[in-house]
Amino acid sequence: MKYIIGYGGGGGKDGGESRTSTESPDSLHSIAYAKVLDAASEGDVVGLVNGMQSVFLDSTPLVNPDGTANFQNVSVDVRTGTQDQTYIAGFPAVESETSVGVTLTSTTPWVRAISNPQLSAVRITMAVPALSQANTSNGDITGYRVEYAIDLSTAGGAFQEVLASAFDGKTTSTYERSHRINLPASASGWTVRVRRITPNANSSTIADTTNIESIAEIIDAKLRYPNTALVGIQVDAQQFKSIPTRSFDMKGRIIRVPSNYDPETRAYVGSWDGTFKTAWTDNPAWVFYDLVLHPRYGLGHRVNAAQVDKWSLYQIAQYCDELVDNGDGGQEPRFTCNCYLQARSDAYKVLQDLATVFRGMAYWANGNVVAVADMPGDPVYSFTNANVINGKFTYTGTSWKARKTVALVTWNDPSDFYKAKVEYVEDQDGIARYGVQQTETTAFGCTSQGQAQRVGHWTLKSSILETESVSFSIGLEEAMVSPGSVISVADGSRAGRRIGGRVKSAAGTTVVLDKVEQIAQGDGLTIILPSGTRQTRTVQSVVGNTVTVTANWTEAVQPQAVWVVESAQLKTQLFRVLSISQGDGLQWDVNAIQHNPDKYAAIDSGTRLQQRPISVIPPSVQPPAKDVVWDSYSVIAQGIASTTGVIKWTPADKAVAYEVEWRRDNGEWVKAGRTGSQSLEVPNLYAGKYVARVTALNALDVPSIPAYSVETTLNGKTSPPPAVTSLIATGIVFGIQINWGFPTGPLDVERTEVWYSQTNDLFTAIKLADFAFPQNTHTMMGLAAGATFYFWARLIDKSGNIGAWYPAGGGVRGQSSADATEILDYLNGKIGETQLSQDLLETIATIQPPFAGSTEDYAGSINIYAGLLSVQSLIQDGDRAVAQQVTTLQATIGENTALVQTTAQAMATLDGKVSASYQIKVGATVDGVYYGAGMGIGVSNETGPTQSQILFLADRFAFLNLINGQTSTPFVIQGGQTFINQAFIGTGWITNAMIGDYIQSNNYSAGLLGWRLDKSGSYENNGVGGSGRRVETNNSSKWYDSNGTLRIRMQV
Repeated sequence: MKYIIGYGGGGGKDGGESRTSTESPDSLHSIAYAKVLDAASEGDVVGLVNGMQSVFLDSTPLVNPDGTANFQNVSVDVRTGTQDQTYIAGFPAVESETSVGVTLTSTTPWVRAISNPQLSAVRITMAVPALSQANTSNGDITGYRVEYAIDLSTAGGAFQEVLASAFDGKTTSTYERSHRINLPASASGWTVRVRRITPNANSSTIADTTNIESIAEIIDAKLRYPNTALVGIQVDAQQFKSIPTRSFDMKGRIIRVPSNYDPETRAYVGSWDGTFKTAWTDNPAWVFYDLVLHPRYGLGHRVNAAQVDKWSLYQIAQYCDELVDNGDGGQEPRFTCNCYLQARSDAYKVLQDLATVFRGMAYWANGNVVAVADMPGDPVYSFTNANVINGKFTYTGTSWKARKTVALVTWNDPSDFYKAKVEYVEDQDGIARYGVQQTETTAFGCTSQGQAQRVGHWTLKSSILETESVSFSIGLEEAMVSPGSVISVADGSRAGRRIGGRVKSAAGTTVVLDKVEQIAQGDGLTIILPSGTRQTRTVQSVVGNTVTVTANWTEAVQPQAVWVVESAQLKTQLFRVLSISQGDGLQWDVNAIQHNPDKYAAIDSGTRLQQRPISVIPPSVQPPAKDVVWDSYSVIAQGIASTTGVIKWTPADKAVAYEVEWRRDNGEWVKAGRTGSQSLEVPNLYAGKYVARVTALNALDVPSIPAYSVETTLNGKTSPPPAVTSLIATGIVFGIQINWGFPTGPLDVERTEVWYSQTNDLFTAIKLADFAFPQNTHTMMGLAAGATFYFWARLIDKSGNIGAWYPAGGGVRGQSSADATEILDYLNGKIGETQLSQDLLETIATIQPPFAGSTEDYAGSINIYAGLLSVQSLIQDGDRAVAQQVTTLQATIGENTALVQTTAQAMATLDGKVSASYQIKVGATVDGVYYGAGMGIGVSNETGPTQSQILFLADRFAFLNLINGQTSTPFVIQGGQTFINQAFIGTGWITNAMIGDYIQSNNYSAGLLGWRLDKSGSYENNGVGGSGRRVETNNSSKWYDSNGTLRIRMQV
């Protein structure tokens, strides 16, 4: 800074003199070095990856890749953490330096408490950013003096000054000074105080700011720090304002790896004998193994090598080393682990975090540490309804919100100084179905963007594909699985049929199963062998419950062994066991999560997932077919050209068949048929505009909504089919027989429509049925006797064209039979076919004296006796159940016998036949002739449709009526004739009638109303009163007008 100072005034040569201000040179120069000893890692380690290029000060490498240095006067010394390593020269003490960065003022001293009683000294570093003063009178810049003192309090005592010094001189840049303060012995620590004695100038012309830069705690010793990797650094303080941040790119711990493993090439040579060698590796399986067994920083003081399943870790390690696409055109190992554990933490949590690197988990079981990984693997055991308690599997699904579609994965980017980055991963199919549902996760020990992507895809695929868990209980015999194991579940209730059970017996390649529902040649039969292992063989043949496989089993199959069967159409469910816990007694509860073996290829290489067929039960909602279209082509047959339409569509998921319909010019829908393919032809089309619809059907015949085609114009034939040539309706008992005829010559008729009505009016007719060509007869049954209908018919061709009605006007009349004789003969035959009728007609079997029952029920001699016999029987014969009770009373004298029998019987069979009956029968044998009577009530479908009936057997059947002590018989059947005293009949069909005296209308009044016809031959017809009447006899006819005047008389 320069100042211009003037003296005097006036002008001319008598004016005052001027001088140039001066600045004193800097007299304070700091030459300070910072020494830092960093404990980089537990030893042994490989060390720096690339020499001094792997050492960073404030995130800047010491040496660039081209060999140029970014810093001068920096020395680095490294120890890799061996047991016998030497100490690093120049570091005779252990120092721990802490940055302070506090400005010291004369009014506020700086105080720091020190609690570590092992310290030998502390070193306080002070600094002035600049020290100078400007003379305001002449502008000269010179030095300045700032005095300070350091005090020490021991064990809470009074402060004593241990150092008095000053910054005295001039500097325009930062000047540092360090003071070592030796500490006397103390069990409770010390307090250090730094005081500024010179008051702060607080002037713009004086630069006197004084700072406390840092304090270092010092233990005087020459330490080797065995088994600790060290990096000692000395830097020139001129290059840094404070102690620089140190970073090192190192290959870390040298740990145990399999003796046949090359960590550099990741190759495994031959079979592993279980021995180890030491080498550096970033394979997470062997990092896990080292952490479990190391006695200093791991669990080695509690767990020995025999308690760790190294063979499972060997499989996991091989899976980790497999090369997969890195997403950038190259390949990389599937999983690597690059982590730095700096703080003490719960052992279980650390092991679980480390296991997440290989998508696994760790647990303690049976005194062993076990690690499992979510990776491809075959099922280790099979569970069916036959080997779980109560045969019950309980399923639980995840909520919709648990189906994650976007993952934000945090990982460390080595290209950006291992800073945390977030990788965005999405599942587009999942977003389309569930929307954006985000989750955040940290990829532990991940320094690869490709691996972070795979972590994200694994998280999303698992949440979307593995949405179901299963729980069930097992006995001690089946408790052979452990968490992480893949199991197969053959649940017949979900599969839709039985696909698992128990073995009855076995010999060689032949196995007799408990029950076979559907096993075919080529299916895979899996059996649990005595050693507990699953083994699968291909089915060669099946006869009943006996299955023969193509190759023998490695162990003899034992009775009660568990079996499951799989085919290309139906496979078992796969689950991965999450936990197994002891329940009541010797019962174990298993909980497992759905396992999809196809997800791994989708995660690593993006392959498309295939759905595993675990059920033949169709869904309750059937998806429709898609893309229904029309096509057509011309056909010439027998010189006649025709057009064939082709309906095509894209198949629907789960569909086993399709029902196809079409219509022309908005006409009626025509059924084209049912097919299992994806197209159907419609021959002989007429010209018109066509629309098709296709309904998909699953295995339970659950239909989808129809899928429609667009309206399509097709050129085809235009003439309708001809009319039928005849239509005849013939009455039969309780029905009408309909017959029709077809024209001669070639026809493309598809069906005949027959319509009917109770009136002779086509407009009131309804369709009876469609009858496929060439059917030309139909029996209309279930009608009342004498029922009358009118019939019409027309032809429909294969193109849906409709022919003319026949007849064109009134219909063909048909009437069911009203002939009583014919009807009674028919009914008699039908009744006689029933078991109830046959039982009623059967003679009652007499009681034989040796079987007459107990002495209370039977009395008398062989010639005179009375007996009671009651027989109850119950029959259960596999496919039939019968219950029967028969009670017989009998009285016999000589050759004359009287019998009373009641029979109650119920029967049902597996094929749907049922019968129930109750009979009361009486019988008598007189002079060797048997006479019987009885009543039967029954319902049965044994000989046809279900029919209920009440039958009576008697020479005389009568109803008795007792009024005021007088008996009358209003209804009697005697000798095959029916006698009725009075009858009211709504509608009657009478073939022949014999009138004993007269017949008249119910409103008859002689000479006034109604009509009357008597046996004398006279007939009187009066009609309605006041409208005239007529009287006829055998020889005359008289006509009267409305006034009763005789107008016409004819007489012989």
